[in-house]
Amino acid sequence: MISRPCDVVRTRRIDRQRTRREQIKAMEFRRAKLEDITAVLDVQAANFIGNLEDAERRDGFLSVKFTRQQLEEMTGEVGIIVAATGGRLAGYLCASSCEFNRPFPLLAAMMQQFDVIDYHGRSLTSSRVFIYGPVCIDRSYRGRGLLRGLYETLQQEVAGLYDIGVAFVAEDNPHSLRVHVDGLRMAHIGEFAFSGKQYHILAFEVPGETTS
Repeated sequence: MISRPCDVVRTRRIDRQRTRREQIKAMEFRRAKLEDITAVLDVQAANFIGNLEDAERRDGFLSVKFTRQQLEEMTGEVGIIVAATGGRLAGYLCASSCEFNRPFPLLAAMMQQFDVIDYHGRSLTSSRVFIYGPVCIDRSYRGRGLLRGLYETLQQEVAGLYDIGVAFVAEDNPHSLRVHVDGLRMAHIGEFAFSGKQYHILAFEVPGETTS
């Protein structure tokens, strides 16, 4: 029996999907520990906008970077979720309180908009809000569904503790905007400017507390 080209393409696509599912199953999604911070710093440095060439930025970049002390403090905040496999950090997702972010001028500029932004008929200032991000996947692990695994693990961690998660994405980072709006179905709720650059504000609902 001779396979038609379309059948070969379909088989390869199914094989790739099966491989991705198996890779996700082998990935551990959990809260970060202090011993994970060095690896987080390495991934952060490799993806910070100031360390990338223009061509590299097309696949997404980090607009903000944190020190070791700030990341360690964040682990005791809302938390950092990591994806790890075989003793290697494949990606991370930070989440922190509004209070933690007030000292950062970029984040402070975003939060100044909260009192004029409504999400599902309720102002952000009257809701329990936390800041989502930054999130970063090691380049060698991209395209394997890790972002969704990090996001779903974060949702489980914050269920019942917060009402809304808020994120921001630079206008010149269309890859990240597409991934979060089209991929994770976050809502675009506003914009703000800082230091001559435009940023989009995104939001998502946090599920209520689950009982086992």
